[in-house]
Amino acid sequence: MTDSTILTHLEEIALRLGVQLRYDDLGRNGIRTEGGLCRVLGRPVIFLNRRDSTRRTILVLARSLRKLDLE
Repeated sequence: MTDSTILTHLEEIALRLGVQLRYDDLGRNGIRTEGGLCRVLGRPVIFLNRRDSTRRTILVLARSLRKLDLE
């Protein structure tokens, strides 16, 4: 399975769970963050750095989804 396919599957899982995905430039203004899960107005949002490699995005997304109830 390719990294692109894995990423697509993880994105679909997030959307089915009602999690918003935000791809932003997280290194803007000289502040670097890896992104991840947070709540905005009580709703889960996963911030992902659009400049990260596919492999890095998979790691951040998988780590974030692991914190949610996947049942």
